[in-house]
Amino acid sequence: MALLRLLVFLPMSWLEFLGATMGMLIYYVRPSRAHTAMVNLRIAFPEKSNAEILQLCKTNYKHLGMGIFEVGLAWWRQDKLLEISKINGLDHLTKALDKGNGVILLTSHFTCLEIGAHIICTKVPLEAVYKPAKNKLFDYFMVKKRNEHFSKLISNDSPRKMIAALKHNHALWYAPDQNLRGKDMIFAPFFNEMATAITAPSRLAKLSGASLVPYYIKRHRDSESGKIIYELFIQPCVDTFPSDDIDKDAAQINLINESLIRENPEQYLWVHKRFKTRPDGEKSVY
Repeated sequence: MALLRLLVFLPMSWLEFLGATMGMLIYYVRPSRAHTAMVNLRIAFPEKSNAEILQLCKTNYKHLGMGIFEVGLAWWRQDKLLEISKINGLDHLTKALDKGNGVILLTSHFTCLEIGAHIICTKVPLEAVYKPAKNKLFDYFMVKKRNEHFSKLISNDSPRKMIAALKHNHALWYAPDQNLRGKDMIFAPFFNEMATAITAPSRLAKLSGASLVPYYIKRHRDSESGKIIYELFIQPCVDTFPSDDIDKDAAQINLINESLIRENPEQYLWVHKRFKTRPDGEKSVY
């Protein structure tokens, strides 16, 4: 953590090089994770050749390595971060908040996920849903630094606090795109495979009257300056959510997440075992 704290003062070009190097090191040292990423990519993009999938996987690992340093940028260099960030569609979020019932700000686990939230919280009151990290030291820093910038941090097992945030007309940062277990889920299509889909966003929207606003973030090189920038793309409010069918809503969450990921597939967290929980009788894809 101390090293991460110091490295954020390096130029972005250095962080990009170190991140790519770190990512490729992880790729070769942890072949089991690389296998998971390859399986996920083959499921998601069956039209691609093996060579294309391998290249996409290696590119993804470079972004994954960069994501390690981006956590430090979000936590300790928000001033620098804001200088190299852009937001498209902020009016979609502010108009939804003008309704007075809060917003479920839906996103996916991109490698620069932490960056997106720390940019948005400078524009609107933001409360973040999070899953406590297994590493206690990392969890301590995550909670501490997020609490410094967000209005509040809410554990993913605290639905009452989520509803309270929405009733206070805050934006609720929510990324329910990972593998799930338990009763608050169904199976629904995700890319080309059945995967878990969460019903909680539908319940939250019905209880609070909140709007659903998706967004994704992309790290890329600016065409004019040639420098790395972080660009957020906030999409219009989803008018068809929630519906009268909670299972249909959960399936729609999967489809929205899939559409966000297709906008930036190189920077999604493919190393996660998204298809780990299987419908009864189906074998593991891993």
